[in-house]
Amino acid sequence: MRKSEIERETKETYVKILLNLDGSGSFLGDFPVPYYKHLFSAFCFYAEWDVEIMAKGDVEVDPHHLIEDTGIVWGKAFYSAVSNSNFLRFSSKIVPMDEALVMAVVDISGRPYLEIRDDKGILNGRLIKEFLRGFVNNSQITLHIWLLSGENLHHIEEAIFKALGLALGEASKEVPNLKSTKGKIW
Repeated sequence: MRKSEIERETKETYVKILLNLDGSGSFLGDFPVPYYKHLFSAFCFYAEWDVEIMAKGDVEVDPHHLIEDTGIVWGKAFYSAVSNSNFLRFSSKIVPMDEALVMAVVDISGRPYLEIRDDKGILNGRLIKEFLRGFVNNSQITLHIWLLSGENLHHIEEAIFKALGLALGEASKEVPNLKSTKGKIW
C-alpha cells in the first residue's frame, strides 16, 4: 500500500496528515476552517484517497498559516506515498459546477511548477493559491489550473478541488511501468 504519515509543527500551526493513495475517498479529522474541510473532503472523494488530518493553528488571527501549512504537509505526504511506485504520471480533467468550469492538468514530474490561468483575476488574494503553492512545491508535481468560466468563488474553488482530485487520482494510479522516457522521476 502506498501510504505516508507527515507532520509539521511551527509556532503558528500543527498539521499531521495520514495519506493512503489506494483508498476509497474518505476524509477524516478535524479541520478548524469548515469551508476548507468541505473542499478537502471533495478532493479526497474524487481522488479516491483516504486522508486523516489533525490540524490546529492561529485561525483567530487568520487562516492563512494553517491553509498554507496544510498544503505543505499534504504535498510532502503525497511525495512520500507516490515516490517509490510506478504511476500513470499524466492526467487532465475538466469539471463544471453550475456556471464555473475548471480544468486541472497534472504531471507527477519531480519538477514543481504551478500555473493558474485566471484571466479575470477572480482568485487574486485567495487562500486556495497558498494551499496549491505549498502542495505543488512539496509534492514536486507540475500543475496547471485553468479557470475557463465562473463568477461564484465557492463554485470555482470547489470545481478546482474536484478537478484536481480527479486528475491526481488518475495520474497517481499504479501501473506496471513508470511513464518516463528517463526511466525515473526522482
